[in-house]
Amino acid sequence: MPHLLCLDLGTSAAKVALLDLDGTVHRRAEVPYPTRHAADGTAEQDPRDWERAARAVIAELLEAAPAAKAWVDGAAPAPVPDTAPDVEVAALVLTGQMQDLVPVPRSGAASIAILYSDTRAGAEAEELRAALAADGVSWDALTGNLQDATSCAAMHLRLLRTAPEQLADLQGVVFGPAGYLVARMGLGLWCDPTTAATTGLLEARTRDWSPAVARAAGLDPALLPALTGAAGQVVGHAGAEATALLGVPDGLPVVLAPGDAGATTSGIVGLAPGDAYVYLGTSGWLASVLPGTGTSPTGAQDAGGEPDGDEPDGVESAGEGSAGEDPAGEGAAGEEPAGVSHHLALGTSSATAEPPILRIAALLSAGAAADWARQAVLDGADPARADQLLEAREQERGRGPSGLLALPSIVGERFPVRDASLRGAVLGIDAGTRGIDLYAAMLEGVAHGLAHGLEHADGTSFRPLPVTGGGAASAPWLRILADVTGRPVRTVDGTDAALLGCALVAAEALGLDHALVPLGARQEAATIDPDPSAAAQHAALRPAHRALYDAAAQVQRLR
Repeated sequence: MPHLLCLDLGTSAAKVALLDLDGTVHRRAEVPYPTRHAADGTAEQDPRDWERAARAVIAELLEAAPAAKAWVDGAAPAPVPDTAPDVEVAALVLTGQMQDLVPVPRSGAASIAILYSDTRAGAEAEELRAALAADGVSWDALTGNLQDATSCAAMHLRLLRTAPEQLADLQGVVFGPAGYLVARMGLGLWCDPTTAATTGLLEARTRDWSPAVARAAGLDPALLPALTGAAGQVVGHAGAEATALLGVPDGLPVVLAPGDAGATTSGIVGLAPGDAYVYLGTSGWLASVLPGTGTSPTGAQDAGGEPDGDEPDGVESAGEGSAGEDPAGEGAAGEEPAGVSHHLALGTSSATAEPPILRIAALLSAGAAADWARQAVLDGADPARADQLLEAREQERGRGPSGLLALPSIVGERFPVRDASLRGAVLGIDAGTRGIDLYAAMLEGVAHGLAHGLEHADGTSFRPLPVTGGGAASAPWLRILADVTGRPVRTVDGTDAALLGCALVAAEALGLDHALVPLGARQEAATIDPDPSAAAQHAALRPAHRALYDAAAQVQRLR
């Protein structure tokens, strides 16, 4: 059976897995690489570290199959000796962090990659915004996302001024390690649309590079990479350069998958409009696949990446507005206010005739708010003890709202409002309120925050909502999430989601018969149904919960 060699180059490490066409992971490996941070907002990596890590993890996997050959143009490789595993490698598939600025020299390795979390280009971002506005162009409206210091366009303008030697004699620029490795393999300059949508250089409606933004950033549009059209696209075949660089078999097809946010979504739910999943980690988010036609990309990129991998790498913005203050203008009727979610392009696939949009509605605090509440109102109880208390409360009172409304915004908020100064709040405390009620209310607050995003999603899907991240280990929290959203929920282990997503898009790109299924669609995932009465009560509370964000922000400004 052919296997897919899937490589994910994230913020902190290169991860690789060998998957067969049934979705079984036969082997995986991981090698870390460093990031250079500085007090001025620097966040940089050395692309040569990406190369070394990628070669190391690929070598570790292929050691298990020393006679492995490429599956080229449908022709099976030569049989391997009995002493070696029978492995047929169908393709090398690449994904990774997004929104990095990587100048690619005409010869040799690049020496610098400015990461998505680098915030030094604030002045250049404002200069770009003003220059485009002078020509009657709204940068945010053009790109469909709020732009600031973390825009690759702003990074380029800053680098042009501070280290122009880094931009001399270039082959071009790419925007992440996946595109960089493709270039270093001698396959040209490429970028997937999901990564492209994070750069501040892609026009949201045309899904093409903006010459106006590129020129304003001092970037020759001819240096921009070609854009893939499909969710997974064969961009070439390994030759001598690829073999020397990564040790992959000669002739091996190379597939560029979506950037990690898209690959992860593909691996958890797929890329069909209506698909959605929830992540409950330190932060939290709702990722929804929306139809590309009729969806206005009025959202904006939000602040606060998680360098520990708690959020898709390269969906970041440094600036923050306030609740009730729309930094990018009011959306049309029926649209969410601009500036409160990420909108990323996705490539075409068999799941949809038109290329869809990936919308990420992110909460700054999910697990972090639960951690705070356990310390503050449950005497430092660990998660297992807190779950026991929730179970006892549910046995006593049944499923349903706590009677309180809570905002989990203990360090500011990104969704459903965008406000760095907002803080958490609890409304409705009375003489009978207990610590466990306050804890339940905080978990409800996270669930309501995410549910506000479902109101802008497809609205017709009642498929189970997959949940991943550490919070998915709490059965009481999952029941609360099901009741608040009104959707069945099911837990999935998202550890290999991006790698599985790579395999799914690659199998389609190569035309392989396969039995690959997203994690959220697998039958072994247990489903928790909403309680109809509790769901109706929570739905009635949703407008009040949304109004609490604005009320809390107004009080905060008066303090």
